Amino acid sequence: MLFIILVIVIVAGFIYALKSEKGLNRNERLYLKRRGYEPPTEVEERPQVSKDTRLLSAIESLSDVSAFARQRAAEDLSRMCESGQRDARMLSALTPALDDSDASVRSAAAIALGKLGDPSAISALTARMEVEESIHVRASLEGALEKLR
Repeated sequence: MLFIILVIVIVAGFIYALKSEKGLNRNERLYLKRRGYEPPTEVEERPQVSKDTRLLSAIESLSDVSAFARQRAAEDLSRMCESGQRDARMLSALTPALDDSDASVRSAAAIALGKLGDPSAISALTARMEVEESIHVRASLEGALEKLR
């Protein structure tokens, strides 16, 4: 009986030694982090996406089947305008989005056109303002027109 217990203890110790060499568990990493010791983290370097790739992807997504994807594309174009990455191709892609069937897409497109800062978008925005029924989209259209004037 004593021999069996001794074998179990040795096997458990051997298993523990093998597992401890694999790395730190979550609690140990947290403890070391709180003490100021950061265990090495492996960061995988990815190539940066070019401005044209991001722009063309967003423009392509403006014609997606999903209204949410179209809205996200317009918002992404808006963020690109805010960061100074304006492009003339944005105007020709965002103008048809003002006539989208979904109000959130129309609103996001209006906001993006306002941030684009191209005065040639004023005519498209005013034309949409005349037929728009949604008060939320109208507010976005008014805000865009104020920025462009």
